[in-house]
Amino acid sequence: MTLSRRQFIRNTSVAGGALTLGFSLSACSPVQLPKISAADFQPDSHLRITPDNQVIIQVHKYEMGQGVLTAFVTLIAEELELNPDDVNWEWAPVHSAFNDPESQLQITGGSASVRVFYDILRQVGASAREMLLSAAAQDSGKPRSELMAQQGVVSSSDGGYSATYGQLVATANTLVVPEDVPLKPASQFKLIGSFDARPDARSKADGTAQFAADVQVPNALTAVVIRCPLQGGSCDGWNADVAKALPGVEAIFQIDNGIAVVAKNYWRARKAADAVDVNWKSGSSVMQDSAAIEAALGAAFDSDDFKEVRAEGEVTANAADKIVEAEYFAPFLAHAAMEPLNAIVQQSGDTAQVWVGHQSPDIARSAAAAALGLERENVTVHNQFMGGGFGRRAVGDNVFEAAQIAGQLGRPVKLVWSREDDTQHDFYRPAMKSRFRVALSDAGEVQSYSHRLAGPSINQQLLPQMAAAILPAWIPHHVPDFVGSAIAGEDFSSVEGASDIPYRFSSLSVAYKNIETPLPLGYWRSVGHSHNGFVVESFVDEIAQATQQDPIEFRRKHLPQDSRHLAVLDKVAAMSNWGEPAPGRYQGVAVHESFKTVVAEVVEVSLHNGKPRVEKVYCAVDCGQVVNPDVIQQQIESSVIFGLTAALKGKITLKDGRIEQSNFHDYPLMRIDETPDIVVAILELDRHPSGVGEPATPPVAPALGNAIFAATGKRLRSLPLELG
Repeated sequence: MTLSRRQFIRNTSVAGGALTLGFSLSACSPVQLPKISAADFQPDSHLRITPDNQVIIQVHKYEMGQGVLTAFVTLIAEELELNPDDVNWEWAPVHSAFNDPESQLQITGGSASVRVFYDILRQVGASAREMLLSAAAQDSGKPRSELMAQQGVVSSSDGGYSATYGQLVATANTLVVPEDVPLKPASQFKLIGSFDARPDARSKADGTAQFAADVQVPNALTAVVIRCPLQGGSCDGWNADVAKALPGVEAIFQIDNGIAVVAKNYWRARKAADAVDVNWKSGSSVMQDSAAIEAALGAAFDSDDFKEVRAEGEVTANAADKIVEAEYFAPFLAHAAMEPLNAIVQQSGDTAQVWVGHQSPDIARSAAAAALGLERENVTVHNQFMGGGFGRRAVGDNVFEAAQIAGQLGRPVKLVWSREDDTQHDFYRPAMKSRFRVALSDAGEVQSYSHRLAGPSINQQLLPQMAAAILPAWIPHHVPDFVGSAIAGEDFSSVEGASDIPYRFSSLSVAYKNIETPLPLGYWRSVGHSHNGFVVESFVDEIAQATQQDPIEFRRKHLPQDSRHLAVLDKVAAMSNWGEPAPGRYQGVAVHESFKTVVAEVVEVSLHNGKPRVEKVYCAVDCGQVVNPDVIQQQIESSVIFGLTAALKGKITLKDGRIEQSNFHDYPLMRIDETPDIVVAILELDRHPSGVGEPATPPVAPALGNAIFAATGKRLRSLPLELG
């Protein structure tokens, strides 16, 4: 990346609460991934066709169960006139040609893969198709108008000519890539909207799919790390005499994140780690337990130094006939992905290789390079399938640790985290507290709406790591930290889902205050929407109750008549037979937009011995053009279950500086016998696709809380939702 210091200063800004790195695509990266083989037809970094008729897609968004592989194959195959079964694929290498144009990172997250690359990948397929047709016209001497592409073959209308794509490679290589080839109208789609066979399904069923935990590198040792259990704490001395004498132990030494224990296999390393005696020193934060953290968040409301992120209309609370106030709390949460973190690093002189399942391989590369003191370009990342991510695998701590250990040993090292490591050393969803104040008239009109949020900033912690992966190596290390500090006071990730509510009120104010806490923070499925969806849609129900209006009717009254929110709300009301549940069942509703997708949900509960049981969840989804219907349905169902787990069970707590939870026995997940029937309706819309991996998570907690209120008359304002 060629960028002068003057250009950096000119192009970097923090504007509107969002990080803006104002580099153009052409300035940031080469146009193309270098040709993998001179004989191949490679019109774009994402696609190549070999002379022996292999069509190979470089998949640069990484698969963690969300179906991105299926979507990308579908998009290119649609325009290239191919059967998806005839498409091969590879994980793309780390290269700026694959950067997301929104973040300038090669990252999988934000439900952005199909939304951002829908037209881009279709254009790749369409351009390649037109070049192959032109090559066939040149080879055959037939007019272009008499040729057509179908199922990987170009043939003439008179049946006198036929050639596979592979046979046209040599001639296609002599042509110029066309720009802005017209894309198919939806009426001509053969795959988009109907194709559902997942290319990775067979390998995952027969066990041949390779996750990072499966990778075996010759002569690799296995490492575990003993990390400080005290949040913000550090090592204050250690003794490993007993551990070093155990069978199979190769080395024990200190690294930045703790004590590395290296052995011939995982069991030996883990047993030796248990025998190491470490003294830990507490961190400097006064917030050493959950009660202190929640108290600090609550105390923030006594000050007036909140940063206003949205203000509309004039507040008329003093003239109000009725005031409704409430406080809500959402706790820290862990990600609990099924595959705990791991990474393999092998250094050879001034180069290194990394095997890992990571949501951002360039962040992984940057972490390894920093740990080993290498140039980023000299680190090769071999990305793998991920056994769940949810945002946790967008951080590079596991790669940094593995690289430090491998660098010190001079041997390849496989770092393995336990479930306990994963739970107690996560980058957690932040704890957030909200205070609402609404002024109502006697007629039930909302005169003013005020929402104050207090909690720590995710981006204050994570943007420096992302910036370090983007910025040139010559930029001083303190600059990325400045980026994080600059954005902390008005972090868009903290207020998303609150600052952009769709309801029309006479006046509206949303403000945020950053309260730093000692826990490391990370992006958790749907990020700020996950807690703001809960608090906003729960409080909207409280306003409806205070004005004696049906919850759906109240929302209809305050939503624009042509809004997407109203469309999904009407759909879910019809699906669920709103207002007339079966005997013994109670309903709650919520509607929320995130990642440009709008989802409305109705949750039905029953009461068993005074405890709520979730019986059914109805979901109406507006996500634009459907690419793979089953994948969307699966992601909506997955998001609902993920959200229900958090709503009913999820809570990370701190006591004496230590995370109290450690494994699934005290950080439980939703089990199959607890999972409700989930009914999904996807609105059929011919518009650009939006995200589907996360948007069904935010509405489920408030819809459940509202259903519990309908059943019991008790308003639960803290997560997880617990009666009694």
